[in-house]
Amino acid sequence: MNQEIQKEMKQNRIRNSISQLLCILFIVFTNSLLQAQTKQQKARLSVSYYKEGNLNLLKASAIYKDETQFKPAQGLNLNAYQVFENDSLVLLGTMMVNAEGTAQIDVSKVFENDLLQYDFEVEHVGSEKYKKVSGDLSLKVAHLASELKPVDENYFIEAKLTDANNEPIPDTELKVKLQRFFSPLTVGTELYFTDENGTINVPITTIMPGMEGKLNYEVILQDSDDYGTIKSVIQTTIGKPIKDLSTFDQRTMWSPPRKAPWVVLIVPNILIFAVWLTLIILVINLFRISKHKNKSYEKH
Repeated sequence: MNQEIQKEMKQNRIRNSISQLLCILFIVFTNSLLQAQTKQQKARLSVSYYKEGNLNLLKASAIYKDETQFKPAQGLNLNAYQVFENDSLVLLGTMMVNAEGTAQIDVSKVFENDLLQYDFEVEHVGSEKYKKVSGDLSLKVAHLASELKPVDENYFIEAKLTDANNEPIPDTELKVKLQRFFSPLTVGTELYFTDENGTINVPITTIMPGMEGKLNYEVILQDSDDYGTIKSVIQTTIGKPIKDLSTFDQRTMWSPPRKAPWVVLIVPNILIFAVWLTLIILVINLFRISKHKNKSYEKH
């Protein structure tokens, strides 16, 4: 009897030990999940400037490091400010980082003040997922003007880069490209440097084809530390016209079903109708023959 009691007590101690161990494991696992859910990511933020014509954009890119790699900081809310000399901030607007890790805001109205230099700050105040992070940008005002000039039977692209006081900016790299459907093509050499007048002259050695002869060239100041990215687009009609051979709006054999040729739509339907009509007539005749036989049997 004593042995049975001791055995039962031993089993109870084992059950209690297992229960305590399971409780401890459950608490540890729950705490680890909560920590993983509440752990804030540290994002890396960079700010850039883009100008094309009268459009001025303040761009931001944000990434964070996962356990193995860098990923876009999607959903990161950013506030964009203009910074003045007395360190005062003026909110320009908000933007959210997309799935590619980028965000942008139109700041064209800011540049109506005609200042020589602009300072910006982009900040994330902190959230459940991301820690507080900020980035700043200081840039000088520059203007990029370009045009197409015919010389005899040849064409040249002339571009001029000036600062806010219309003074030329020499020894600055510019790129000239031709806009195409997939990606722009480089015109001439890879880079051109402005002379003491802030200008470049790029000959167009090959005339490419274009729809209705339209060709758009672009002159780009790419990722300048002082001026950001500035693009000037030249729209021309000097290209070789492309004859539109597309049959998209025509009824052809290789068109979608809704644009199939009328013959393909009508003839098969007529044949199908004729086959079904023949079958129906055969069935009716068989029914009449069967009925006529039954009447003949009844007479005999």
